[in-house]
Amino acid sequence: MATLLPLLSRALPRATPASHQILAASANVSIVAPGLVAFRQGYPIPLTLVLHGHLTFRRTTEDGRELVLGIGSPGMLFGFSSVAGNKAAVDLVAATPSEIATWSGDELRTLVLTDVGLALDVIEGMARYKGCITDRIDGFVHQDARRRVLRVLGTHEDLFFGREPILSRSHLPGLVGTSPEMTRRVVRELEREGIVERVGRRGLRWVSPERLDEAMGRHRSGARLAPDESA
Repeated sequence: MATLLPLLSRALPRATPASHQILAASANVSIVAPGLVAFRQGYPIPLTLVLHGHLTFRRTTEDGRELVLGIGSPGMLFGFSSVAGNKAAVDLVAATPSEIATWSGDELRTLVLTDVGLALDVIEGMARYKGCITDRIDGFVHQDARRRVLRVLGTHEDLFFGREPILSRSHLPGLVGTSPEMTRRVVRELEREGIVERVGRRGLRWVSPERLDEAMGRHRSGARLAPDESA
C-alpha cells in the first residue's frame, strides 16, 4: 500500500483520499514476465496501474496483423472504460519484468458513484485515451513507412536508446504498423544516412540525434543523450 498510495494520488488527482485508500487496499497486484499477457483482447478490461516495468498495448487485427498502440510505463493508469464493463481492445503484453495492480470494473463503478472527483478523473482518462488512439490511427493512415519509423523512434527514444534499452528492433513493426520487411528496409535506409545503427540481431544504437531531429523536422532543447551512451 505504501507504494500504491502516492502513485494513485498522482494518477487520480481529483479522487478523495478515502478512494485512494480503498483502491490501495483492494488492489490485485501481480508480476508479469516478459512476453506474457496481463490481460487479453476481447475480455473485460480491468483498471490497471503499472507499478514497475514496461508493457505494450498490442492489438491483433482480423487478418492477423499485430499492431502496438502504445507503451505502458511506471505510474501509468489505464482501463478507465472498465467502469462501463467494456471489453479490452488490446492485449497487454510485458516487454520487461513488470508489476501491475488491477481492479475490476465493478470496483471502480462503486467508487465513482460516491466520489465526484474520481468520476472526473475517469472521464478525463477516457478522453485522453480516445485522443491518443485517434492520433495513432491518423499516423497509420497518413504517414508513409519512413515517417512512421521516425515518429516511433522519436516518441520512444528513451526506451530505444537509453542506457538500458527497453524496446528493440523486434518491436518496431508493431509500433510502426508496417510489415517486418518494410520496417527493416527503412531501418537500413536510416543506417545508411548515419542516423541509427543495427546492433546484433535485435538492438538499435543511436548514432546521430541531430540527424534524427533533422529527418523529423524538429528542434530539441535542453540536454541531449550522447551517442556513446545509447548502446
